Amino acid sequence: MILLSGSFVICIGEGKIQLHEKFVDMYDHYFDDVYRFVLFKTGNRWDTDDLVSEIFRKSFEKFDTVTHPNVKPWLMTIARNTVIDFYRKRKEFTYGQDPDVIGYSQTKVLFDEIELRNDCLKQSILTLAPDEREIINMKYIAGLKYKEISTILSKTEQWLKTKSHRIKQKMETFITICMEG
Repeated sequence: MILLSGSFVICIGEGKIQLHEKFVDMYDHYFDDVYRFVLFKTGNRWDTDDLVSEIFRKSFEKFDTVTHPNVKPWLMTIARNTVIDFYRKRKEFTYGQDPDVIGYSQTKVLFDEIELRNDCLKQSILTLAPDEREIINMKYIAGLKYKEISTILSKTEQWLKTKSHRIKQKMETFITICMEG
């Protein structure tokens, strides 16, 4: 039986009472990061709301199995896999040619130069390979640390730093060319 009590959930079963206050703390602390990560991937608030609910449901079910003190990489792995499953079921790709698909909203910009920079940045992101966009998303949108991303991707931290540096160089070159011509 599950009872809601104040800011935490009490699960009653086999005579044991477990307070999941840590889960609620995790939810409060990482909700925005998970939401931004998923919104960037879907570009749709409706799907994002559904997926974030599913992510935290899954994490709640397995929360007792987490032994590592830093749960963010574990939670972001669940988020990443849930989004991948979502697109597999829909038979669509995570990234498309339309910037709205990857979570960018069109904003009214006062200055043409700023609009051009934004367009060049969007175009540079769209030129990246899907795995490169994934790294940019986790680092700059979700705000994960290199160590956390390397855990999620099962790569070394040094490999990730090198890859990130090369991605930024590639984007910088593209943006420079785009701005000039």
